[in-house]
Amino acid sequence: MRVLMFSNAYKPSVSGVVTSIAMFRQGLIGSGHNVHIFAPEHAGYQDEEPYVFRFPALDLPERLDFSLVLPFKTTMVSTVHGIRPDVIHSQHPVLMGELAAAFARDLELPLVFTFHARYDEYVQQYVPLVSGLAGVVAEEIIGRYLERCAHIVAPTPSIRDLIIQDYGDDVPVTVVPTPVDLSQYKDLAPHRVRADLTLGDAELLLYIGRLSKEKNLDFLLRAFALVRANRPRVRLLLVGKGPHEHSLKRTVQKLDLGGSVVFAGLVPHSEVPHYAAAADLMVFTSLVDTQGLVLIEGMAAGTPAVALKAPGPADVLAEGGGLLAAPREDAFATAVLGLLADGPRRQALGAQAARAVRRYSISAATARLVSVYEEAVTAGPRPARSD
Repeated sequence: MRVLMFSNAYKPSVSGVVTSIAMFRQGLIGSGHNVHIFAPEHAGYQDEEPYVFRFPALDLPERLDFSLVLPFKTTMVSTVHGIRPDVIHSQHPVLMGELAAAFARDLELPLVFTFHARYDEYVQQYVPLVSGLAGVVAEEIIGRYLERCAHIVAPTPSIRDLIIQDYGDDVPVTVVPTPVDLSQYKDLAPHRVRADLTLGDAELLLYIGRLSKEKNLDFLLRAFALVRANRPRVRLLLVGKGPHEHSLKRTVQKLDLGGSVVFAGLVPHSEVPHYAAAADLMVFTSLVDTQGLVLIEGMAAGTPAVALKAPGPADVLAEGGGLLAAPREDAFATAVLGLLADGPRRQALGAQAARAVRRYSISAATARLVSVYEEAVTAGPRPARSD
């Protein structure tokens, strides 16, 4: 099968969407399929993998942490037609997503879309409109986009249910979680990570992800202040970069957490397993993520998690491997403190996590995605709206 994936972000960007594309591409190629990526260009970056086609993009200020792609359709018409794809897979509902929908319409191909984010909640973090209006506008845009899709991929059952509840069941929705390369979780070196960061034997809480407003990291810092008040030797390690970093560092100073919070910056994705293994607990406070891939990566290292009760994390931790806390700082801190004080329970949850993560293998997730593609190809493209 020949698959075209359109995304507003790809390597060298670091995000859950980029990881999802990379893992699925690895699985699809390993299963004998052809995968072509269409994504924004990055100044100075040269692709090492074949069949990655880049669109011009504007580099925006560093604090915004993304590039604005300029998806000129005419520049790619001959390339797309020459590939003769069987299915087009969109990773976003705007920009490259619009281009994906246009090519699907022109070539009369099925359009598959992965619902990566709670767009209505996400946009309200960044768009300065009247309270609630940004979410309403986002819902309208997403609703119209879904009407053009032959099939929708949801990372978790809860997100599938939300899609059906908010947008109806006219389009098939299938749960296909983002996979994890479990082969990377062998011969882990947690002591090396601790030594490199001079953490010694301190109790360690780990967050991995973008340092951005929608990740609710101010909440995490305030909850961590409550944890440290009870366990002064505990440390919080933040791995990642993002537009909210300077604000978070100011919050660290305001809460008098200097020395207890470590900003590690970006690390290569191949290092994530070692960082996860070095931690006593993964901590996750986002309320808008559709899955929480870093929770799964922590589980693969046998590290339990404490997350806020939200649709994505609730599904990931449904089979064990961590605790869900109410969205209150005291409740989150209490859950963390309880596990730090109870080594046997923490170890039991870690063992649960290592067992539960097997369902996220690349081969298992890829097989489900291929089934989606096959169903979409059999059904054909979605009929165009009459209005």
